[in-house]
Amino acid sequence: MNKSLFKPLALASALALGLGLPSQSNAQQWLTSNGNLYVPSTVKVGIGTVSPQRSLELLSATDNYLRVGSLGGASLGSQTAGIELRRSLFNGTANVWSLNNENHFRIRHNGDLLFGMAPDMARLGINVDNPVEFTIYGKNVVKSGSSVLDGALRLHSKVGGNIHMLALDGNQIESSDPLYLNNDSDQNIHLANGGGKVKVGTTDNEARLSVASEGDMQLKLINPGNGGAAWRVGVANGGWAAGGGKLVFSKTASSGDATMVLTPAGNVGIGLTNPSKTLQVDGTTSTKILEITGGADLAEHFDVTGADALLPGTVVSIDPDQPGRLRVATQPYDRTVAGIVSGAGDVQPGMLMGQAGTLASGQYPVALTGRVYCRVDAGYGAIRPGDLLTTSPTTGHAMKASDPAQAQGAILGKAMTALESGQGLVLVLVSLQ
Repeated sequence: MNKSLFKPLALASALALGLGLPSQSNAQQWLTSNGNLYVPSTVKVGIGTVSPQRSLELLSATDNYLRVGSLGGASLGSQTAGIELRRSLFNGTANVWSLNNENHFRIRHNGDLLFGMAPDMARLGINVDNPVEFTIYGKNVVKSGSSVLDGALRLHSKVGGNIHMLALDGNQIESSDPLYLNNDSDQNIHLANGGGKVKVGTTDNEARLSVASEGDMQLKLINPGNGGAAWRVGVANGGWAAGGGKLVFSKTASSGDATMVLTPAGNVGIGLTNPSKTLQVDGTTSTKILEITGGADLAEHFDVTGADALLPGTVVSIDPDQPGRLRVATQPYDRTVAGIVSGAGDVQPGMLMGQAGTLASGQYPVALTGRVYCRVDAGYGAIRPGDLLTTSPTTGHAMKASDPAQAQGAILGKAMTALESGQGLVLVLVSLQ
């Protein structure tokens, strides 16, 4: 007998005897190659069983272990004891999974760590060699068409024929259906610690809460109780009915129904969406006290016949040929005198009235009462506070009313400042008489 085969065959016989199998028949299955002992792939090896169902099967009626050990090294993590599962093709392509004891328990795929566990912690993921807590590593959530792909963690639930899916990664959550937080409880949701910011539809980082939407109102406030209502708040763009750039408050989803708007220029409109004044109201305003600090007279809008550019402080009279219109005063003691064009001397109208689209409208604000600077000619007599003023022969100017008989019905008001000579501005307390 070939002596080189003696030791392997003897070992095979010993193994066969240890397995409780007929030694002669099993010994014939063990082969050698290059000093290695093996059996053909068609042979199944059983430990504790005479009818193994797998290439190697261990069976015991008591505790049973398969041990793969590694001895030596400077530390427990310097060597590996593991089991490798390899699937190969004839062309050399291979897919390898391994279960390893590297001090930490690890599962690897083609060398990449997918799962790691220390004695008191665990990690799931790829290329995580030093687990410090239970963590799940994976790919970022991405979207392909209407499908949500990847993610570090995916949760599925089936309701009827509909499968709900939730995908999570390190910084986002995507759901195939509407995402609810505390849908069936009244627990609070706190974003209190760390100074985080909430952003909806935007990545803008300026404010604590940022909400962006092009086609819809950005905010809807709802009170579902008896007698409650819903209000919408939105910032409009050029495609909205209210016009671009405006802050809109509306009871409907349409900005065209806005109850109030604020324009980028700072104009506020109540009951209209295109305010041209700082505050413009389409409706009745009611207040106990109205304090006006930007002007000192009550004026109305008038059109003035033949006036291309009328200076503030000009005296005007009723135009008998043009209903509702005025003309520049040119005659002394004119009983058709109507008032003074407001705005001279930097004193503006305090209240300006008119009705657009009617005769009660026009281009020029004419003061009918209150304090206003007036263009005066002192050539017909020096002006002192308390003097009554009337129209003069000088176009658009007033003068001192020296003739009480002629002045009746032609008085503009009383002078509140003096003018000794020449032409200039005099503050007048307007009181038509």
